[in-house]
Amino acid sequence: MPLYFFDTRDNTEFVTDHIGTECSDFEEVKRCAALSLAELARDVLPDSEQRELAVEVRDSGGPVLRDVLTFEAIILLG
Repeated sequence: MPLYFFDTRDNTEFVTDHIGTECSDFEEVKRCAALSLAELARDVLPDSEQRELAVEVRDSGGPVLRDVLTFEAIILLG
């Protein structure tokens, strides 16, 4: 199975995946990227007002997918 690397970006902080994950097809790559982004969001968004998160997937040939979540809390009271 092909090996894919799921790097993460939190605003300007970039974390490289040095281990990688084997995925059987591109549908599994998309699913893993979405789940990784959701887990990252769950961990960091509760204390945030504005944030851009991304999971950038690459294989041995280079980039293959980028999932992005832009978050903004707009305070309407006061």
